[in-house]
Amino acid sequence: MLADISYESLKQAYSSVGITEGKVVYVTGDITKVGISLSLSKFELLNLHLKVIMDLIGPEGTIVVPTHSFSLCNTNIPFSLKNTPSETGAFSEFIRNQTGSIRQLHPFSSRTAIGKEASYICENTAPHSYGMHTPFSRMLELNSIFISVGIHPKQIVSLVHQCESDMNVPYRYTKEFIHPIETGQHTKMKAFYHLVTYLNCDIKRDKNVKIFENFEKQFKLNHSKMCHGSVWGFNMREFYKATTELMRDDIYSWLAEPPNSRPYQA
Repeated sequence: MLADISYESLKQAYSSVGITEGKVVYVTGDITKVGISLSLSKFELLNLHLKVIMDLIGPEGTIVVPTHSFSLCNTNIPFSLKNTPSETGAFSEFIRNQTGSIRQLHPFSSRTAIGKEASYICENTAPHSYGMHTPFSRMLELNSIFISVGIHPKQIVSLVHQCESDMNVPYRYTKEFIHPIETGQHTKMKAFYHLVTYLNCDIKRDKNVKIFENFEKQFKLNHSKMCHGSVWGFNMREFYKATTELMRDDIYSWLAEPPNSRPYQA
């Protein structure tokens, strides 16, 4: 029989991938991929993961999660900081509903944080998904840790888009969306911005293979077994440094190959 999930097993796994006292940790992935509990309800299981991480980072630490709601894009459905659910997994929705959590005001690409630096990371941000004065730029400033549960980070490393934004990769551009936002009893239209790719650009991704090969030549990608799956962790500043330097030398390094169709070319 498979061993049940325990506080000690989770603590060992999370601590071994870099979660320590006072850290800001960005947690993404899929907790269900590391196994379900034989004795705990879904709520109890999510709460156990939260308790372990909070115990490791302590009162000076912060947890950040993605709480995207991309289904609202190109619709007239109002976005509500309080009521719009996260579409990025059960743990992110669990964090969003915690007392004291703070969510970034972005109708499609938001992050939510809880802990000491939650307000700094998610409040008074630019109306952009990536770039200056967004949660990722502030997490980089705070020397944060990227944690991926159940899924290898090369499949879900959204931090790479911060690198693309800052390096001004030519196959992406910033698109404006005017979207309704719930504010108390009222709804108002507000402009937001998201980093998108050119539709008529023949982009072929390599799923961050080159990027992680380059990263692991210079820095440590921590890995640990967690229950019936795995968890990975790495320093976000180190990833940013390695990836922006790679993009400096090869602006198409996020792609499998440079595109033949380049609508942005003069």
